[in-house]
Amino acid sequence: MGLYMGEQAYLRSSWNILDGFLVFVSLVDIVVSMAGGAKILGVLRVLRLLRTLRPLRVISRAPGLKLVVETLITSLKPIGNIVLICCAFFIIFGILGVQLFKGKFFYCFGPDVKNITNKSDCLQANYKWVHHKYNFDNLGQALMSLFVLASKDGWVNIMYHGLDAVGVDQQPVTNNNPWMLLYFISFLLISFLSPQYVFVVVVENFHKCRQHQEVEEARRREEKRQRRMEKKRRKAQKLPYYASYGRARLAIHALCTSHYLDLVITFIICINVITMSLEHYSQPQSLETALKYCNYFFTSTFVIEASLKLVAFGFRRFFKD
Repeated sequence: MGLYMGEQAYLRSSWNILDGFLVFVSLVDIVVSMAGGAKILGVLRVLRLLRTLRPLRVISRAPGLKLVVETLITSLKPIGNIVLICCAFFIIFGILGVQLFKGKFFYCFGPDVKNITNKSDCLQANYKWVHHKYNFDNLGQALMSLFVLASKDGWVNIMYHGLDAVGVDQQPVTNNNPWMLLYFISFLLISFLSPQYVFVVVVENFHKCRQHQEVEEARRREEKRQRRMEKKRRKAQKLPYYASYGRARLAIHALCTSHYLDLVITFIICINVITMSLEHYSQPQSLETALKYCNYFFTSTFVIEASLKLVAFGFRRFFKD
C-alpha cells in the first residue's frame, strides 16, 4: 500500500525500518569513504560505526530469532516493575541496616587485640581503629553491601561482621548477636527470588509471543489460501502484474522470487560478519585494504539486491513488503 499509508506499508514494520536504515548507513559509509578527508562530511563518519548493526538483518530472516527479540522487548515493562520493587526492597533493607549496624563495623587492627574491647583501648595501644570495606554507616554504603550480599560473592564475611557487631566504638565479639542472622537471611531469600520472577516473566511472555506468532502465521496461511483461490478465479480474467514485463525484467523477477537468492544473501551477511570480526588494533595495511574492499563488495551487494527487487516488483510492491 506504499511507503507509510496502509496496514501493510513498508514503514509499518519495524524490521523493514531496520533493513532500510542499515542500507542507508551503508550508502553513507560509501559516500564518506569516497569523500576522503572532506571536513564537511566529518560528522557523518560517526554513522560508519553503525555498520556493525548489519548482522541484525539476520534476525528479520529467522522467525525463531524474531520470537526471542519480541519476547525480550515485551518483557521490558513487567521486568521494569520487578526492578522497581527490588529497588524498594534494597532501600528498605538499606535503611534498616543503617539503623542496626551504623558505626558498628569498626574493629581494631593490630598484632595482638585479644584484650582490646573498644576504640579507646585500641588507640592507647597505638593500633589502628578501622572499618570494614563493606559497612552500613550510611545508605550508600548499605546499598553497596546489600549488592554484594545479593551477588553471593563475599556475602558470608559481611554477614559474620554483622553477627559480631557489639556497638559503636566497640571491638567486635564473635557471634555476639546471632539474632542479626534473621536480617541477612531475609534479604538473601528476597534477592534469591527476584531473578526467578524475571525468569517467570520472560517465559510467560515467550509463550504469549509464540502463541501470537502462531495465530498470525495461521492467519497468514489462511490469507494466502484465500488469495490463491481468488487468483485462480481471476486467472482467466486478469493477467499477473508481471505479464507486461520484458524478457530481461522477467528474468530479474524470477531471480528475486527465488528462494536461493535469500540463501545467498544470508550467506553473504554471515561472511560480512566474519570479515568485520577480523578488524583489530594495529592491523597490517594489507588487511585494512582487504577489509575496505570487502566492505565495498558487501555494500554494493546489498544495494544491488535492493535495486533488483525494486526493478522486479516495482516501487509500490517493493515498499509494500
